[in-house]
Amino acid sequence: MGLFDFLKVTVKDERKAPPRRPNASAGASNVIEFDGKSFPLAGVSHKGFVATGFDGSLIPSQTARITVRVDDSCGKFTFPATVTIEEVKGGSVSGAWNMLPPEVEATIRKYVQIRKQKTGK
Repeated sequence: MGLFDFLKVTVKDERKAPPRRPNASAGASNVIEFDGKSFPLAGVSHKGFVATGFDGSLIPSQTARITVRVDDSCGKFTFPATVTIEEVKGGSVSGAWNMLPPEVEATIRKYVQIRKQKTGK
């Protein structure tokens, strides 16, 4: 046993921690996915999205290709999108859609309307 072998057990590199996954027991699985990572979706509209639990792997003004998955009591849909990252702050990320097909935009608008009626938010 070497002099510093005990450090391998007691010292943990926090930067290499895996990204947080959405809580499956919450009953809803609204997430954004990219590069094999997924982050809980805090909000979505026809203009963009906000996700929480973000690991900082994207920076403002960066363009990214993501997949949005919504599956809750207000709707269920999945679509790929290209976004421009607007803000990364305090473990959350917000982005704006670059261009959405009309049917996807209509689906999002309907989802937001149903969610507002059911939750009041």
